[in-house]
Amino acid sequence: MKTTNSTPWCNLFLSASKYNICVNKSRYKALFYAGGIVASMLLLLLFFTYAYHVALAVAVLAFVLLSFLLAKQRSVHVIVSRFELNSQGVCSFDGNKHYQLQANSRFSFLGCWLTLQPLTAQSITAVGAMFNTSNNNSNKMFFIYRDSLSNQDFSRLSNVISQLSS
Repeated sequence: MKTTNSTPWCNLFLSASKYNICVNKSRYKALFYAGGIVASMLLLLLFFTYAYHVALAVAVLAFVLLSFLLAKQRSVHVIVSRFELNSQGVCSFDGNKHYQLQANSRFSFLGCWLTLQPLTAQSITAVGAMFNTSNNNSNKMFFIYRDSLSNQDFSRLSNVISQLSS
């Protein structure tokens, strides 16, 4: 006797192809800003004076302090944002704001540069949600630092971006 499954295979596929991405507060952002400020101050110091030894000492000290801050492990993860991403690149924020991840989104060792286009829901079918892009071209651009994502979330996001690009 053959038993029937109460869950169709298409629903199982849809639930497996959706990822919950958690974005934590980044330490890289503060370190990049601090490094940029120190570098610009050193350039100004070198431009207006000939104090190369002072600039070198400040650069070494700043490099050591920034490397200690970077190496220090953070125990508390402050979640800044959460969104749901499916394998077709549709992002859902708060369950009601839908965006399509564009093919010009990129990822690197520093993080992910996301270009999102707003969507309007037209119809929901058994296979999945079908969306049409809205008429306005108000694309939103976000940069998510690498340390804001877990290794698994970064891998999922980079896989979706590379599938869209190809």
